[in-house]
Amino acid sequence: MRLPLILPWLLICAIGCGAPGAPLPPSLGIPKPVGDLKAVRKADTVTLKWSSPTETTDGELIRKTGKMAVLRSLSGGNVPADWKTISQLALPPALKDAAPASQEQNDAVGPLLDSGADFAAYSVLAQSGSGRGAGASNQAAVALVPTPATPARVSAVAEPSGISLSWDQPWTPQNHSQLIVQYSYRIMRREEGSKNAVVVKEVSIGNQAMALIDTGMEWQKHYEYWIVPVTTWRGSGKKGEVEGQDSQMVQVFANDVFPPAVPTALEAVFSGIAGQPSIDLSWTPDMEPDLAGYNVYRHEDNQSAVKINSDLVKSSSFQDQQVRPGTKYYYSVSAVDLRGNESGRSTEAAETVPPQ
Repeated sequence: MRLPLILPWLLICAIGCGAPGAPLPPSLGIPKPVGDLKAVRKADTVTLKWSSPTETTDGELIRKTGKMAVLRSLSGGNVPADWKTISQLALPPALKDAAPASQEQNDAVGPLLDSGADFAAYSVLAQSGSGRGAGASNQAAVALVPTPATPARVSAVAEPSGISLSWDQPWTPQNHSQLIVQYSYRIMRREEGSKNAVVVKEVSIGNQAMALIDTGMEWQKHYEYWIVPVTTWRGSGKKGEVEGQDSQMVQVFANDVFPPAVPTALEAVFSGIAGQPSIDLSWTPDMEPDLAGYNVYRHEDNQSAVKINSDLVKSSSFQDQQVRPGTKYYYSVSAVDLRGNESGRSTEAAETVPPQ
């Protein structure tokens, strides 16, 4: 009985000698559709960005170079029947474990602004080398509204209250779409050497030279200013904005060489008691936010005025105790800011110390 010795060999043959499965069909190499198309318009240029597909519709890596057709439509009909191919790009083969490559394409829409259409819609079609595709990408659209012309002769000058900005502007453009539009200028500022820009203000566009003062800056810093034309639009249940071409950038040093206002309404009143004569001074306080204090000046007849305070006077009053009986004194006051700029002196006020 040798049957027990034969059984293991039969088992091995059953496991390792089975019939092979049916062979897999070769990949058709059709790229998966793009799903992250974005369109951004700046002035008359639309920038399209998307990620190139790396896999085929049957889950294989794309091994051969294909092509990307960039499509545009003003009617928004069926893709691609009602769409126009505006450019073609190569679809590169994919590398294993590599991130999808980013692709970019620009389109000039200036000639389309007179078409009467409200929007330009875009899509991209990924295709194999033989021209086979699995369908167009998602759609991205931009509004076909005009943008204001770039402001001319932009100027930035330091003044006592801040940086004075001025510019010339042309007439507002004509809108050929059915969208409702509003035009404005966005004034931008950033500190020199910084990448962080802030909006100073947005002003509606008229048809004359415009100006404003930026009071939000800080003194003793270098700044860059520029102006961005903006069209805000709404219609067809949507709304958005389109930026025009930026103006030239102007640089300015916010150098504070501007003194505070001259103090006013100075009064001098004798208020001493027996043996301790003095003269009390008071005036209307200055309201500048960078005010540091005041200087008090005094002189007698036919003499030059001298400063009589050792430190800046912090309030709008002062008591002069260094006076002599029977003498007439003349006083004036100046204001000083945090950077040491001193105003002119106030109108003089006179007072006489009675004789003992």
